[in-house]
Amino acid sequence: MALFCVAFFWGTTFLAIRVGVETIPPFILAGIRNLISGSLIFGYLFWNKKLEKVSLRQFIRAFILSLLMIVMANGLTTFSEKYITSGLASLISTLTPFCVLILNLLLGFEKLSVKTLFGILLGMSGIFFIYQSSLSDLLIPEYRLGICALLMAIMCWSVGTIIIKRGSQNPLSMLMNVCIQMLIAGVVLTTIQCCITPGFSTENWSSRSIAALIYLAIFGSVVGYVAFSYLLTQLPSTRVVVLSYINLVVALFLGWLILDEVITSRIVVATVLIISGVVIVNYKKAK
Repeated sequence: MALFCVAFFWGTTFLAIRVGVETIPPFILAGIRNLISGSLIFGYLFWNKKLEKVSLRQFIRAFILSLLMIVMANGLTTFSEKYITSGLASLISTLTPFCVLILNLLLGFEKLSVKTLFGILLGMSGIFFIYQSSLSDLLIPEYRLGICALLMAIMCWSVGTIIIKRGSQNPLSMLMNVCIQMLIAGVVLTTIQCCITPGFSTENWSSRSIAALIYLAIFGSVVGYVAFSYLLTQLPSTRVVVLSYINLVVALFLGWLILDEVITSRIVVATVLIISGVVIVNYKKAK
């Protein structure tokens, strides 16, 4: 169930984010999303008398992970979709497994092999296909800003994933830890947007963007992020983040079906190359 939630529901969030930022400022969208989801989890813990005391050390660790995994990664992904399509955002996000792998290699947690190198080259070839005929788009400031924001989001998410997997054991329960992270992120993201646009109004928020916000809070954060956090306690980090290529298929299909986003032959070839690279890097023969 956790695998399904991460693979499917996170694929739908790219579409929901794109719909949400049509009328809602991106950091407010991400902030309110996490405030709602964090409050829902807090209510569940309170109702079931499972709230825990949080030490300063536990709070600092949760704060750091919140900044990396939600404020930076989720916030910047939401911001990027103000300027790029949901399909392109999901396609670039498939670089996450490569980023995690490269960081693991640099930190000495994994060793470079011929198979790994071949998989990385395939993935990089996919990215080359995406930009081979659209390098001129990078001259557009908004487009370039969206791409850079998403690449930064991928890096922060990868660092946070490794910290969760390799860091010191946190005695807090998973739900309590996630609850704290979401509430922290909600406050920080909302504050950021208020500093950027202090006079923003909610009058022009469309009902479809608000519906997307509620969907993101429930299925993107409560269901998806809790399932992701659980999977990291059960499986290696490289195997968990490989689910991003299933997110890609879901996001591309929904973007085409609902938002009329174009899927070109170049995108199809890039998708095949990137997915093949990820599969090769993470494939292990059964003993």
